[in-house]
Amino acid sequence: MEENNKSSYRSIFWPVLLIGVGIIWLLGSLNLLPVPSLRLLLRLWPLALVFIGLYILIGRRSPIIGGLIGISFIFLVIALLFLAPMLGLEPEGELKTLQFSEPLGGATSADITLDLDRYPTTIDSLSNPEMLIEAELDTATDVSFSTRGNQEKIVRVEPAGDYSFFVFDWDSLLMRDASWEIGLSPDVPMDLFVDVGSGSAILDLMDLDLSNLEVDGGSGSTTLTLPASASSYTANIDGGSGSFDIEIEDDAKIDFAIDVGSGSFNIVIGNSSNIEAQIDGGSGSLTINVPKNVGVRVVIRDSGSGSVHMPGNYTLVDDLGDDDKDIGIWESEGYNDALHRVEITFDPGSGSFRLR
Repeated sequence: MEENNKSSYRSIFWPVLLIGVGIIWLLGSLNLLPVPSLRLLLRLWPLALVFIGLYILIGRRSPIIGGLIGISFIFLVIALLFLAPMLGLEPEGELKTLQFSEPLGGATSADITLDLDRYPTTIDSLSNPEMLIEAELDTATDVSFSTRGNQEKIVRVEPAGDYSFFVFDWDSLLMRDASWEIGLSPDVPMDLFVDVGSGSAILDLMDLDLSNLEVDGGSGSTTLTLPASASSYTANIDGGSGSFDIEIEDDAKIDFAIDVGSGSFNIVIGNSSNIEAQIDGGSGSLTINVPKNVGVRVVIRDSGSGSVHMPGNYTLVDDLGDDDKDIGIWESEGYNDALHRVEITFDPGSGSFRLR
């Protein structure tokens, strides 16, 4: 008889806990809990360990005791969330807007590094001819802005601290309207490095005078517009897990180095462009759209596990000793006489490659 009673015992601690979490979630969704209190929630997670420990020690002996422990935990958490302002428990790091700027002055060149952290960002050109950079940043943490130099100006925008130790980033869930707006001068040649981070980025660089560009992709999506230029410039793109959409303006001259990563890449090349691209394939797909008024040469030096799709009117001029037509050199019609050329050297990965 005693064994039957033990086998029929069912703890109500976990159901009560789930019901309580649902109640707190509902209160937050209905905006009945203020944002500071919601941000406090994740800082209370050690309290859950305490009550789970109490349940393991004494709560499993009786369904009533287990239920009381669960109910006590939920009531205590809700009380702390509502009473946080009076108890002085409100967390630091509220959303704030920072503004930074640096005049162009007598600068003849610029070296600019932008670490975008986790916020959706737009970078474009400034209309004010007197400024080198203007930035308006919504952030929950501090941002470091530093400049030095006169003719050769060096500018750095980056997080002031390392916040990677936070397992849960509650700020990023609550601050969905936060964004970064950064404007750069189109009137000075610049080396530009952008670390996209985990947020999305729109990099409209079509009016800038680039000498060198480096973009380190993250987990967010990136839209990148590259300018035309009188002389060639270099662009190094390191794809992360997010997608890349790259549009190259007409008459561009670019030496590319691209590491695809695990995200998808879509590249659209403008008319009358001269492009040299060294591309390392990853697990993500790669699609390149080329204009009709350029000659195209594609060198695939190795076979990967992904598929390769070449236009039907391209000619395989050299199979590099491979009979499977997944390695070799392809040329478009009229390549040798073309005034503008796109040269692509591709080392495949596990993702697909398609030329259009």
